[in-house]
Amino acid sequence: MTSRASVAWLAFPLLLGGVLFAALPTLSRREVPRADAERYLLAAAREGDAAAIEGLVGAGISVETRDARGFTALILAAYHGHAEAVRTLLRLGADACAGDGRGNSALMGAAFQGQKRVVELLLAQPCAVDQANRVGQTALMFARLFGRSEVADLLTAAGASRARRDGSGRSSEDWARTQVPPAGGPP
Repeated sequence: MTSRASVAWLAFPLLLGGVLFAALPTLSRREVPRADAERYLLAAAREGDAAAIEGLVGAGISVETRDARGFTALILAAYHGHAEAVRTLLRLGADACAGDGRGNSALMGAAFQGQKRVVELLLAQPCAVDQANRVGQTALMFARLFGRSEVADLLTAAGASRARRDGSGRSSEDWARTQVPPAGGPP
């Protein structure tokens, strides 16, 4: 494995750590340290830049690159609701079943955030709809806890169990009862 990645860009702007990085159109190839290119991939996923994802993975950056918390590009793109980036990462071979450092999958992140289009894409992957994180929580539990009813309905229709319990003994129905209604909604 090399310590640097040769990445070709026409224009590649990314917001990374509050600083805008860009490869100028006048540069046809630029040597970038591998660690930086991996951070660019994760930032591209977070920002939904499918073209940058395609270019970085095409240049040899692993689609399964992780940050310090174990987030993959797919988990970040799913959490932030970037359906096109999710579609690109899946096409490039991203593991839809992979979990972060706590075992949370891309489906769990999308359910937590109520990202319906992304949930639909991820449900088409060969992962168990009731895949659990390290404390036994599932995507349905996240959807119910945060009042994501459309996503909860999708997950249930795909076979997610309402009866399954997490490590604390709570089911998705129990989590739904802890949901506080939005301001102005019914009590």
